[in-house]
Amino acid sequence: MPDDPAPDVISAGRDPDHEPRGAGRWRLLAGLAAAVLVAGGIAFRLSAGSSGPVPPPKPSASPSPVALTVPSMLHGTPLRPGGAPGTLLFLGGDDLRLLTVGAQPPASPASVLPDAGDTRDPLGPDAAVQQVIAVAGGVVALVYSQGPGGLPDIGDVLFVPVGARGAGTPRVIARANCIAAAPDGRDVWVEQAGAPWGNGPAGSPAWLAGQDGQRLSAVRSLNGQLLVAATVRGLLVQRPDRTFALMNPVTGRAASAGLPADAIIAGTDADQVAWQAAACPPDCRLNVTDVRGGPDTQVILPPDTVIDPGDTSDFDPAGQRLALPLDTTDSDGTITGTSVYVVDLAARTIATVPGGPVPVAALPAVLGAFPAGSPAVVSVRWSAAGPGLWIVATDGLYFQAGYWTGHDPLRVLAPEAGLAYRFGVAATGGPAA
Repeated sequence: MPDDPAPDVISAGRDPDHEPRGAGRWRLLAGLAAAVLVAGGIAFRLSAGSSGPVPPPKPSASPSPVALTVPSMLHGTPLRPGGAPGTLLFLGGDDLRLLTVGAQPPASPASVLPDAGDTRDPLGPDAAVQQVIAVAGGVVALVYSQGPGGLPDIGDVLFVPVGARGAGTPRVIARANCIAAAPDGRDVWVEQAGAPWGNGPAGSPAWLAGQDGQRLSAVRSLNGQLLVAATVRGLLVQRPDRTFALMNPVTGRAASAGLPADAIIAGTDADQVAWQAAACPPDCRLNVTDVRGGPDTQVILPPDTVIDPGDTSDFDPAGQRLALPLDTTDSDGTITGTSVYVVDLAARTIATVPGGPVPVAALPAVLGAFPAGSPAVVSVRWSAAGPGLWIVATDGLYFQAGYWTGHDPLRVLAPEAGLAYRFGVAATGGPAA
């Protein structure tokens, strides 16, 4: 990847002499499920050799949500029926639940998988939905537990077809602990990552999986490298020494990805990687690298903001805008809330999405809640139909969803009990498979 093209710089009005403070940043990537999912077991399990879902026994120690004051995390006008395009939100946390938004008032989200009775739990006691990816014709979800060393065990990769009648029957298409959407927008790369990234085989095998579970490529050994994303230039992987490379999945040859070691990856698509250096100077910037070899775009972030890797950013389908949650810090480095920004890479502007900031957690010290003062987990996804943006925030016991058209105030749904720190967006379309 050439280093000589001069980067484009987008300014957000930062004082160049001001140093952002990130000492209080709370990172949630590793071990998030084990830390916050004690409030309830995942609502589905897949027994060995079984194609059907099986829920665990219901927890008995969870607090009653009705005994708490329901927090409001997003602010705006109520989302009325018809106020957003027909959309299915697949919410991932201690359950995989479906929230249908359309012409009718949305009902409380329901589990995607049917209740098949109690059985043993082959995925472990803390299995949770760790990734949700929208693909053509549905969504793909990854479910796994934290095992020895707090590393992810091998779990199940589920494809949920979506059509005009809603969600179809989910099916297991692979066993893995890491997934990435393929550039074609339909299939997924899966990896059984070994040490130091997971509890998979030492060779860390990876392959391209189709929606029917067929292997669409040869199995490529990543040899202890972690699959980060699948791009048009190959698989973006992180090595055990924390450096990054672009690997050709056919030949196994690797080239430099142009990212520094330990870079914080904020978002990826087939053509771009948004990242920030692990140790930032006073004018810490977000870099957007074009894997095809074009010049980097550098974004000067608003003062006193930091990227939280536990949040989820998203490039729009055209790759021209990046929706980016950022935590805001005070003079002591304490996080005071989270706001969502949209970086327009073509217009070279950065703007705040209305409806924030999402406040830090303020729930009592009850089972399952994030500790008071911790930032909420905020995830963003562009709409599958039109230019709108979906936002979901959670504090461990409740979550709230909102929709932004791009020019009006944020339209919000009422908070719901439950945990939703990952989600995917699917538009209603053809018949479900």
